Amino acid sequence: MTGLNFIQNALYLAVYLIFVCLIGVLFYGVKKYKQEKRFGSIFVTALVSIFLFFMLNQTAVVCLYSQSLLSFGNYNYPAGINCSLWAARLAISREQKSAMYGELGKNYMFLKEGAKAIEYFDKAYKINGSYAYSDNFSILVSWPFFAGILYLLNGDYDKVYEIAKDTNSYGMAVTASIMQKDYKKALAYSNMNIRRSPIAINYSSRSYIHKKLNQDKLAEGDLQKAVSLCKCNTRCIALQKERTKDSYWLSYAAKKKKKYGLAK
Repeated sequence: MTGLNFIQNALYLAVYLIFVCLIGVLFYGVKKYKQEKRFGSIFVTALVSIFLFFMLNQTAVVCLYSQSLLSFGNYNYPAGINCSLWAARLAISREQKSAMYGELGKNYMFLKEGAKAIEYFDKAYKINGSYAYSDNFSILVSWPFFAGILYLLNGDYDKVYEIAKDTNSYGMAVTASIMQKDYKKALAYSNMNIRRSPIAINYSSRSYIHKKLNQDKLAEGDLQKAVSLCKCNTRCIALQKERTKDSYWLSYAAKKKKKYGLAK
């Protein structure tokens, strides 16, 4: 946490300096106007003040968000939630506000408060109108993936598919299709998922789908591929074999619902 503490202290200093500059500019502008009676001085003061206010706002949002990370790292969850909430409230741009509410939902998910997390995930989506973000934000935003897990467990499959469409992340869509027993749709998503991420669990998922479609040779081939990607890790191999059984998928949602407080 040392690096994050350093950043946090630098951000606090930046907030203080920008605030002092903003007050200084306002006083200077008023004094200049009283001396020269020119509207130009007020106009320039207003522009500089708006710029400084924007910088102050952005620095404060980043400061609060980093403080929330520090608080969670120190197991001070109420403070972490409070800082995340204020970061979301103070954010000006639509994408930033949406991302902050999404992060707040993610924090509640880590606290195993699934219903509260879904509430903020829904709010984040409503603000942005999409689960996709511009290039400036997409590398920083991970909440749609976590939202997809809870939507899947909650049976909100349409939202899972929309996340897949907006983010090109198909893992949850594969699982949602399996839950709905739509194995042809599951196969289509699984093929896209493997092209994007050819890892063991994606091959074992497709092996199960082939099995349900009575494509036994393809099922066996994918299982062997999944096992080979485990590189002799016995725990990994056992998991891939388990994922090709009905019992794994039947118990999948029940176990995770309990974990995130969504079990009724």
